Amino acid sequence: MPEEKRKFTRVPFSTKVGLTVDDHTIFANEMRNVSLGGALVLTAESLPPGTVCQLDIELIGPASLLCIRVEGEVLRCDPDGMAIKFTRIDLDSLIHLSHLIKICASDPELIDLEYTHNLLEIREP
Repeated sequence: MPEEKRKFTRVPFSTKVGLTVDDHTIFANEMRNVSLGGALVLTAESLPPGTVCQLDIELIGPASLLCIRVEGEVLRCDPDGMAIKFTRIDLDSLIHLSHLIKICASDPELIDLEYTHNLLEIREP
């Protein structure tokens, strides 16, 4: 069995996302799962690995619309979707993302540990 390389817990979460490359939004698709380190996005077309992009994750509540904005890089594309590694995130988006993941996680305390141990790696410099 291959060794697990992920540093962050993935949680299932389905929402619409906007994917922007070179200041042009090219997709408005669905996200299947998310972690503090990346997301799996369903797309009608794919981008080659290494493509730098911006991902806008829409969270719609009863009274507001919240958008978590992250910069990322395409790791791979396959029939399950496009895997995007997060490379930069502002502090507000990181806090909202961590709360979202904690709500969906089976072990919220583990998410707190991942957040604390990897904060410098995932936060905007």
